[in-house]
Amino acid sequence: MTKQSQLPFGMWADLPSKQTLKSALAALRSGPIRFRRNQMIACEGDTADYVFFVVSGVVRSCRTFENGERSVVAFYLPGDLFGWDDQTCQFSIEAASDVMVTLIRRQGLAALAESNPSLAKFLRLVVLNELQRTQEYAAIINRSAKNRFLAFLRDWLSRSGESKSVRLRIGYQDIADHLGIKIETLSRIITELERSGALARTSTRGVLTLHANLLH
Repeated sequence: MTKQSQLPFGMWADLPSKQTLKSALAALRSGPIRFRRNQMIACEGDTADYVFFVVSGVVRSCRTFENGERSVVAFYLPGDLFGWDDQTCQFSIEAASDVMVTLIRRQGLAALAESNPSLAKFLRLVVLNELQRTQEYAAIINRSAKNRFLAFLRDWLSRSGESKSVRLRIGYQDIADHLGIKIETLSRIITELERSGALARTSTRGVLTLHANLLH
């Protein structure tokens, strides 16, 4: 997965737009709004009125099944713009850490894009990058649990823009539910990698920092 899937915080400034476009975008925007960890941002089945721009923190999209099991479909980091569902939200959108999220009216943004080719091109790129990430996630899901976890770390490292370490502001359960493994399995994999010298970790108030040569 490439760093292109992450959008810069000043993304609108990169568009060759006039002040009228900036003003129109500001009128469509609500926030940024602060959400606490595990707080619901949008429920599965809600009308898809907004797209979401992550200002800070980590957001997850997920689905909880009748038997209580949960699947975390994706994580969104600062700079990510997402939420292109057709009529209703296909997944629940939740704060995986304390976050700040800007909500942008979907209909208004689509109408604005129709009259602004630069904005339309930009949004197509955003959607294509998210589709690419979804396809790459599907490609690793049948690999071993260890390889799934390492692929996850490589992706996170690339998207976060860090060069030496991966700082995860999410819990083990979120990662396990994303990779389709038990939390005990994930914990065992991390311990094995640490003992082998492949990574080192520190944990302070739920912040996990991993250093690993094999991430590259």
